[in-house]
Amino acid sequence: MATDTPTPPWRELERATVFGKFGRSVDRVDFQLPDGSRADFYLKRESPAGAVLALTPDRRVVLARQYRPGPGRVLYELPGGLLEPGELPAEAIARELLEETGYRGEIQPVGQCWLDAYSDAHRFAFVATDCVQVAEPAPEGTEFIDVITLGLAEFRSRVLRTGELTDAAAAYLALDHLGLL
Repeated sequence: MATDTPTPPWRELERATVFGKFGRSVDRVDFQLPDGSRADFYLKRESPAGAVLALTPDRRVVLARQYRPGPGRVLYELPGGLLEPGELPAEAIARELLEETGYRGEIQPVGQCWLDAYSDAHRFAFVATDCVQVAEPAPEGTEFIDVITLGLAEFRSRVLRTGELTDAAAAYLALDHLGLL
């Protein structure tokens, strides 16, 4: 049952960085909760990032397939990555799409979302239409990417049913923007 009473905010008492690398850090944060008790949480501080649903002229979705160490398996991902300091989200997406896949297209923003409940990062979502491969992929040193394309039906199935896509929120925003949900 919904209520109009706002949830009281938590009060941050202490913060310490316990780890940092690749534009991310993990902070231990001691909070005073609304009931007066205290609890520690480990929160990720991260740079903003973007992801793009890239469609070819024949309406195939361009994806990066790569091993991800967190889940310990190969997953499908929308091309994307962290924004460089001072870089606009659309510029970052065009750069990441080209670096990771070798594709270029007409880029449009479709929204943004939080990365997750324990991170301060925003994920910017884009669509790129009429994507064509103009170069060989040039991924970063720790990226070992297989560039693949999927038809829209198979892509929607992977987003909606299999859990094999890391960028599901950005994919939903992009599919909704395109009227393809």
